[in-house]
Amino acid sequence: MMLTSGVAFAQSQQVDQDGLRVFKTANCMGCHKWSGIGGGGYGGAAANLRKTTLSLDQIEQTIRCGRLGKGMPHFQEDAYSDGHCYGLKKSQLSATQMPPEPDHPLRPADIKAVAHYVFEKLKGSGDPTFAQCQTFFGTRTRACDVYEDQSSGHVQAAAAERDQASPRQHMKVEAASDANAPR
Repeated sequence: MMLTSGVAFAQSQQVDQDGLRVFKTANCMGCHKWSGIGGGGYGGAAANLRKTTLSLDQIEQTIRCGRLGKGMPHFQEDAYSDGHCYGLKKSQLSATQMPPEPDHPLRPADIKAVAHYVFEKLKGSGDPTFAQCQTFFGTRTRACDVYEDQSSGHVQAAAAERDQASPRQHMKVEAASDANAPR
């Protein structure tokens, strides 16, 4: 029994690593950002994957088929060839309805891996953290410094350092507040 759970854990870890790899190489972060919080991208306002209510199957379908009339590309090469995506064929869709073509289509195993990564690691995970950032970028990057400051209570210290770096701007703020003080 213990051996089985060890094998399952190892398989789960591999799926997570494969999903993260696909998330990076398929440039999901180009629209959804590294953290999955979404926002602007080439296709408009990308969905916040941390707040998605989609099931694992729905996430996988969205990756395979894209989103009709939106900027989310379809990553399955023949997604609209035979009606298996939303019951539609390419010939039934206008140019504005058809999801964009991906830069590189994904294999079915890669679609499953990245869907699993989104479902297990991003969905419902709250605000991005320092540890999550380091998992994504590695420990030798400064890209995660902002999350370290936030997670370890250094927000006030960082603000004080920023104020000291620009004393002229700080003086303007004080002068403005002094101008409103009662006399």
